[in-house]
Amino acid sequence: MAYEEGETYPLTFAAVREKAPDASGVYTISTSTRWVWVGESDDIRQSLFRHLNEPNGCMDRFNPLSFSFRLAPAAERLARQRARIAELKPACKPTKAEWGTRGS
Repeated sequence: MAYEEGETYPLTFAAVREKAPDASGVYTISTSTRWVWVGESDDIRQSLFRHLNEPNGCMDRFNPLSFSFRLAPAAERLARQRARIAELKPACKPTKAEWGTRGS
């Protein structure tokens, strides 16, 4: 499942290190059949590493996971994330406390 027809990579430490940018944007995490998470961050790579290092109980139910991303300026990230969540209806969603926080 590619995000806006972008590339999709396995959610592994190696792929995140090699493929995810340390830049602002919106990212998705998915299985081959289900959207699992839509996040936004000022540093996509660090946010994906956070998902790997601090697993979310909801996302633990899904495997194997992949990620994709689109770069976006900081001023547009939250609106793009909300639009993607409304469109893709991921299985796991940020809590109210996570909306608009770095790496949600």
